[in-house]
Amino acid sequence: MVSVSPLRTTLDDVCFCHWPVDPDAPRLVVPDWLTVEAVDGDAWISAVAHTVERVRAFGVDLTRPAAAVNLRTYVRGPTDQRGVYFLGLYTDDRFTREAAGRLLGLPYRRGRLAVRHGAGGSTRRTLDVDGRRALDVEYTPADSDGTTAPPDSLAGFLVERERYFATGPAGTRLVGSVGHDPWRLVPVEASVGSAPLELVGLEGAVADPLVHYSPGIEVSLAPPTPLAGSRRR
Repeated sequence: MVSVSPLRTTLDDVCFCHWPVDPDAPRLVVPDWLTVEAVDGDAWISAVAHTVERVRAFGVDLTRPAAAVNLRTYVRGPTDQRGVYFLGLYTDDRFTREAAGRLLGLPYRRGRLAVRHGAGGSTRRTLDVDGRRALDVEYTPADSDGTTAPPDSLAGFLVERERYFATGPAGTRLVGSVGHDPWRLVPVEASVGSAPLELVGLEGAVADPLVHYSPGIEVSLAPPTPLAGSRRR
């Protein structure tokens, strides 16, 4: 029997923007049952701007391509599992917000996204939320096959995560799996004009963002399941 993943999605033209922040900042927006993970004294908030090229559930195509931005930080679970915690996922695609949000237990929200392709292979992506510019990034990837990030590198810490955590009804602690091959990262020149940190009530970053780029990847997602002893006491 062939195993079919419940949900598979193809992400295309992926631009990661990572901001180092004071390690105390994410603790204001992360549940107290998760530990914010830091590197060399900095926690990190990342905006992942991309196109959801394809979504398939049990082998059936569900939606058309749609632009999206995921805002996340890096955490460890109650038994020290590494993962991400999504602070917000923004798209103007209604299906993604409603169906995928319910299936995956993630905080999808409405945003106005634009993607503009320019000369020389450049791309500009913007995100507006409630009439305000939350993210503005323009980037030009190199003509390169790219490489994968070493597991002990900062790039590996920021892009290679295989689980996410969420809070369900009645405070249930949830963990979901994210399966994919290692990200193929290509050198990129980028300019970031707006940072989305204020969307989640955080103050400015301690430095300019670090940017990574990948042409894309296919990801398999499993709905989150409760962690042992997951109900809030």
